[in-house]
Amino acid sequence: MPFEQGEPTCAPTGQDGRYQLTSLSAARFTLFASAPGHRPTGYTSPDPGRARFLDLRGGEARAGVDFTLPRGGVEVRGQVKDVGGGVIAGALVTIHGFLGPAEGAVVARSDTQGFFSAWIEEGHYVAHATADGYADGWKDGVAPGAAIDVLLTPGSVLVGRVVEAGTGAPAAGATIDPGFDQGWGSLRGNTVSSDEEGRFRVAGLAPGRYKPTARAPGGFGQARESVLLGVGQTSSEVVIEVHAALRVVGRVQVAPGGEPCGTGFVGLMNPAGSGMLHAAIEPDGSARFEGVLPGSYQVMVSCPDQAAEPTYPPVEIRGADVEGLVWTVRAGLSIRGQVVDREGKPVRASVHAAPIGGEMGVPGAFVQNEDNGRFVLRGLLPGKHRIMANAKDHVQPEPVEIELLDERAPEVTIVVDSGGTIEGTVADEDHRPIAGAELMVMGQKPAGWGPPVKSLGDGSFALKGLAPGDYRVWAMQGGSSLRAPGQIGDGSPGVPVIVKEGATARVQLIVERRGGEIYGRVVDESGGPVTDAFIDADRELEAAGAPSRPPRPPWGRGSSTPVLTDPEGQFVLGDLSRGAYTVHAYRKGGGSAFCEHVKVGDIVTLTIQRTGTISGTLSAPEGAPPDQFTIRVINHASAFFRNESFLFTSGAWTISDVPEGKYNVAVDAPEGTATAEIALAQGEHRSDVVLTLASRVAVKGQVVSLHDGAPIAGVSVRAFSRGAMVPAAPAQEHSVTDQAGHFEIAHVPAGPIMIVAMPADPRTAEHDMAMVPAEVQAGTVSDVGRILMAKRRMKRGELPGDLGFTLKEFLPQADLVAPTYEVAVVRPEGPAAAAGLRVGDVIVSIDGYDVTGKMSYLYGPLANVPEGTRVTLGLAREGSVAVVAAKMPAPPGPGSPGP
Repeated sequence: MPFEQGEPTCAPTGQDGRYQLTSLSAARFTLFASAPGHRPTGYTSPDPGRARFLDLRGGEARAGVDFTLPRGGVEVRGQVKDVGGGVIAGALVTIHGFLGPAEGAVVARSDTQGFFSAWIEEGHYVAHATADGYADGWKDGVAPGAAIDVLLTPGSVLVGRVVEAGTGAPAAGATIDPGFDQGWGSLRGNTVSSDEEGRFRVAGLAPGRYKPTARAPGGFGQARESVLLGVGQTSSEVVIEVHAALRVVGRVQVAPGGEPCGTGFVGLMNPAGSGMLHAAIEPDGSARFEGVLPGSYQVMVSCPDQAAEPTYPPVEIRGADVEGLVWTVRAGLSIRGQVVDREGKPVRASVHAAPIGGEMGVPGAFVQNEDNGRFVLRGLLPGKHRIMANAKDHVQPEPVEIELLDERAPEVTIVVDSGGTIEGTVADEDHRPIAGAELMVMGQKPAGWGPPVKSLGDGSFALKGLAPGDYRVWAMQGGSSLRAPGQIGDGSPGVPVIVKEGATARVQLIVERRGGEIYGRVVDESGGPVTDAFIDADRELEAAGAPSRPPRPPWGRGSSTPVLTDPEGQFVLGDLSRGAYTVHAYRKGGGSAFCEHVKVGDIVTLTIQRTGTISGTLSAPEGAPPDQFTIRVINHASAFFRNESFLFTSGAWTISDVPEGKYNVAVDAPEGTATAEIALAQGEHRSDVVLTLASRVAVKGQVVSLHDGAPIAGVSVRAFSRGAMVPAAPAQEHSVTDQAGHFEIAHVPAGPIMIVAMPADPRTAEHDMAMVPAEVQAGTVSDVGRILMAKRRMKRGELPGDLGFTLKEFLPQADLVAPTYEVAVVRPEGPAAAAGLRVGDVIVSIDGYDVTGKMSYLYGPLANVPEGTRVTLGLAREGSVAVVAAKMPAPPGPGSPGP
């Protein structure tokens, strides 16, 4: 298929295995081969750089593009359906592994009943489906495993016209990007070109909010306001004015020698802009960007198997095209080795090399080894590296450290153990098997990484490659733990189990029966049906006095199996356990409603009220408003968040479809930042908001240990704007503490910020991260003083102990920067109950260390302790209690280790 495009060109092989792809245009192609009874394989060029695509010139006939398909694989089956339940014939289904299509992908077409099948590599996979008239959809699965359903939503259409700013003349040949906001949008990332009249039509979009851009040689533009598209809706005409913009041309070369890098990409990122610009590296090493606006751009270079520099000088674009740039990558060093078991037999594994210490941003390498166990990690810089392997069905080995000086590095042999196995079943209390449940395991040693194991159609599962020791195993579905019958709250999930080397432990997970339904209808303020609302439900806490769960933001509710209202606004939520739920209805990009304490079997009506608009102007005290800026609007109480960029609006901005509530409005521009607090009534249109930019400042301080005050070197420190919930400084800007623990970050916006201090190597660091709120004033260098980092109280992979209580979840209106730790549940006969802790107690210190206000971030590192640790909890009421962490108990009910 054409590189980064969706529609493939396919051809079958003959009896001799030969194939021929004809009528191809001059383009860059990715190639895959698959066959029943075999594992799929992707094409890798024999040319230097091992590019995973092929460049085909006009009129060229390329021969000898051969594939070797390993025997094996698993057949997977599925069905493509409309979100309303109808089948979709002729859908293109692309299936690839968890790590993406680079190592092999398979394409299939759904038949007249929507069914498809393909042979893939054993393990976790993702199926993407595309069909005319629909937005793309996806579903993950496990091979071997149950068949899957891929649900597609009727596609929406964005139409408009591109014109030249000032003259209104049509701009033909511009590339239009729909610019979906907050993660909603087509998986294809649809882009189209404007016609001779400047008109465009982007089809197959998911419902959501879009703000399209147009890019052309010498020009760039963006719609003044975003557009909300419902399910299957076509927008009114959107006009995009294209303003004069510039060209950036550079070349990527490999040192030493200066040979061109013939593949990969260059990225340019403007922190004040929207996203990153990408340009493919051509065979001669050149990379070309069109329609670039003035500004300072950070550079990212990716050249396969070569080592990019941690940072490159920013590209400064002022009033003229920038050409003749050179970005140098180094001829990367390689680490070779093999992964074998204790008997020396090859083991398939993913292998990763990560630099140890050094400057942040130094690249590593990742590869899937060959069937013979051998691997080559390319594109590494000299220095110390940590080599990690994740072998399927084997114990994750300890990392191997190696110092890489040149290509004479010794080969690395990583030996993995088979470990033990946990086998079992997941079934409900009526003994009906639960298929597709995700099995989670926690123990003394990590169980590797990657997607979780899922139960098969008969509810069975096998967790292999576990190190000997104590574990807890539980099942999840839909992002929530499956509770045992009679279990109150989430508590301690699952059942305990002991794993022994070379042995198989068996468990039975008995969970609550499901199958309950909640029925309802979504209407607008006039009682009319809302036909494009998505519905989900959160199970409420059952402890006495427990508050409702804080609302989750809509962008966190994305699902591959959405529940959508029908033409009458009606919906059914199914497969629910007993209990009470908070039911949410939301339109992607605008408007939401919820109803609490809904029980299974209830019928509810959710009313999405009229939304309003917040608009205003942006001013700069020392000149005209900036040409580019970003407005962010957030309401913590309702988890509403909107982020929109604006371009050449003379400082004018509008955020539409905003529900009533109190909002923090923040603006971010290269020249500075500003914030304001706004109250919006239902359906109100506020147009009087004036934001005046305040210049950025520098922030300095010192990172020290909480326990002895010793300075901590090598800590990466960044600043985030608390109001905007995004990095306050440019994404690549940070400060690393020196030997005295000192740091200084430039270009931090004035106002409330969050300082995040992260150890250089979080995996092995002695201290945990720190998140400290601060206030900085414009026009000064703010000294935030000492940042205290707590030592970790648990070893890596150690099983946490149980303190015997649960905290009240933070209310939406609470200050999440300085939460209050109030006890919601004290489990009977647990260590907290024995120590005298009571429901309603507020914890203000742990082992004498303050965990209130700006020090509240210390609660997690201090309270996360192994079994047997004594923890003294200081309380808001006079006195304290001493709790000794116990072993995590099993929940009540019949869930138990098997024979």
